[in-house]
Amino acid sequence: MFLVSLIYTSEMTGSMDFMDILEVSRARNEREGITGVLLFCNNNVVQCLEGSRETVNNTYARIVQDKRHQNPLLVDYRILSTRLFSEWSMGYVPESSITQPTLLKYSVSQDFEPRLLSGESCLRMLAELTRKVSTV
Repeated sequence: MFLVSLIYTSEMTGSMDFMDILEVSRARNEREGITGVLLFCNNNVVQCLEGSRETVNNTYARIVQDKRHQNPLLVDYRILSTRLFSEWSMGYVPESSITQPTLLKYSVSQDFEPRLLSGESCLRMLAELTRKVSTV
């Protein structure tokens, strides 16, 4: 079975307890052998999932059906030789003054619009953001 990475973006709908969703996702991902990172900014989610092809595909299928996600867009899908975010069942990068310069660095405008980023840009941005957040 191949090790894969999937990056998607979506808009969140309505009001929700984001930290509760994160906690449930971490527990499920740990059971299923998924690692990755999640960025939440301006009501947008950018998430990278890593794991077996079947497990990652099934997880993404659940996310697409989740009514809390609107306009999901698959940004990148690739076979990996090693995981990039192996330390986290689901790392979380909140929007903050620490992350803002990095978001701007990868954005095509002053506003963060993840739908306009390439897969490679998303992957590099998430890797850079996790390094910044983990050193704080």
